[in-house]
Amino acid sequence: MGFVSNYVRNLGSIALGRQPTRPLLFSYYVTHRCDLACRYCCDGDGKRFKEDPIAELATAEARRLLDALRPSADTLDITGGEPMVRDDLEAILAHARALGFRTVLNTKGLGLEARGDIVRLADVLVLSIDTLDPTALATLIGRPEAVAQRVLAALDFAMARCPEAGTQLVLSTVATPANLDHVAGVLELAMARGLGFHLSPEIVGTRPNPELRDSSRYRQLVDAVIAHKRRRGGVLGVMAYLEGIRDFGAFRCHPLIMPVVRPDGRMYYPCLESKQAEIDVLEHGSYRDALAAAQRRFGRLPECRDCCHIFCHMALSLLQRHPIAALGELRHLRDGRTREARGR
Repeated sequence: MGFVSNYVRNLGSIALGRQPTRPLLFSYYVTHRCDLACRYCCDGDGKRFKEDPIAELATAEARRLLDALRPSADTLDITGGEPMVRDDLEAILAHARALGFRTVLNTKGLGLEARGDIVRLADVLVLSIDTLDPTALATLIGRPEAVAQRVLAALDFAMARCPEAGTQLVLSTVATPANLDHVAGVLELAMARGLGFHLSPEIVGTRPNPELRDSSRYRQLVDAVIAHKRRRGGVLGVMAYLEGIRDFGAFRCHPLIMPVVRPDGRMYYPCLESKQAEIDVLEHGSYRDALAAAQRRFGRLPECRDCCHIFCHMALSLLQRHPIAALGELRHLRDGRTREARGR
């Protein structure tokens, strides 16, 4: 199944008042390990991912997992933790591409310069960049400034390498009370270089950081992002998402359009934040059978409306609910690729 066909079938479910269950993409947490200590890292339960160590599938098992997922969707998001701590990341990406997955890699990029094949194997490279100032970045990632400089060096490498590799580069920024004055710099860089950009507010547990809720500076920042969105392409997320993270409005979440798989191959149901991960995809042999087992075990989905105001949940759910705006998002991605190609 592909993104478009699953999207259309999901619209039918929504029209009938049902939760959509066709995956637009899979999110595979290949590891919980990470050498950084980002202040906003949160697994939905108040911990950093690396504070919840989980056994990882070996390379061969990871390939079998991708084999089991591929019949149900054609887009694979690889994340963590920090995926680049895995020595076999290239092998995992290569197998995903061989299966016909469109690959999306989320990373801070440390060491990317020495592993250039990663850029070639990712259709979309999402770099987590929260400020261009190395001193401020060091504080955000909880490491010395020399490490922050390496993150920024990876950004420079990616901006040089992605156009020749045909890889879409997206800068992902988390707005925290500490970096509100820095996000605009990341946004301007993305717009100037024809890159994608998306913004999420810092989440504590499953709720927005309380300091952001009543922050006029935060609202002004999101308004500036919205203004860029209206003027030109590049800012990702339908308008309902951007307005939603500005006002922290309630929304209807559709968790099963982005199933999440842990490093050990177990599927969270219905989402990572639920912490229910009793269903092993490899044991069931396919995502469809694993989903059926999860539905039998856990029953109906909860109704969550005022939490998880982050890109992976809120933006994707609202993308599914706004088909006309979704067409605009596809145009933004296409135009972004064109701008990068012209800059080669």
